[in-house]
Amino acid sequence: MRKSKRRWLQTIEDTDNQVSAYSNYLLRHALLPELLGEEEEAVLYWAGKAIARKVAEVEPEELPFFFEKANWGSLQLVKEKGTEKHYELTAPFMHQDRPFTLESGFLSQWTENQTGFTTEANCEVIKKKPCICRIIVRWDPKDPVPHKKE
Repeated sequence: MRKSKRRWLQTIEDTDNQVSAYSNYLLRHALLPELLGEEEEAVLYWAGKAIARKVAEVEPEELPFFFEKANWGSLQLVKEKGTEKHYELTAPFMHQDRPFTLESGFLSQWTENQTGFTTEANCEVIKKKPCICRIIVRWDPKDPVPHKKE
């Protein structure tokens, strides 16, 4: 597990000064909407879940760092109650009319990895400038995720 963790951190260190924030902007605001069309929100949600499965070793205290380095914005856990976590994501380079389902899908799968229960996330823009999105993650303690055989 530690080796995988070092791998995602090493990837960040290796690419941090080589990948421009503008390339992320072009992908999110120009290319993906064109390619995905009406399916963009759903595809991005499942893409976020796939990313979370690749970096499952991200610890709770590392989430804000991960979001910052992924150029998704500044993530803050603002409320935790029962089977819910409420996050606020400040994304100054994101347009408020763009979907935040990539980030929501990531948090959904990451939480599912942490809790072991089926999880879903919803998002809404709560402020336009800078763009702030609230992401609410909910899990069902009556619906455990089956363990995969290794």
